[in-house]
Amino acid sequence: MTGEREPDGNLYVLWHARHLAVEQDERIVHLDADGAIHLNEEEWRIIGIYPDQAVAERQREISRKLPGFRDEPDCFEIAPVGVDEDLWNQGFVTVYPEGRRRD
Repeated sequence: MTGEREPDGNLYVLWHARHLAVEQDERIVHLDADGAIHLNEEEWRIIGIYPDQAVAERQREISRKLPGFRDEPDCFEIAPVGVDEDLWNQGFVTVYPEGRRRD
């Protein structure tokens, strides 16, 4: 078992954010000043779920070169998730732009 890592009990989800909001000066903001992904009017896509973070990081490098993803190469996120773990156990609230609220 040389070179193999001990599993940490998590799987790793590779996400990509496609930003939809265009600023008044026609820019699309991908990253905030601190380098974090800008979270305002984006679509998230799951690229895949992987057995460890290293595999997810390798796939991120491959995906950065693909059409659609290469336009926003820094907008990937890798997040650990546990198996058999509820993630939305408090529900959610949708905030609609003014005038677009649904009943």
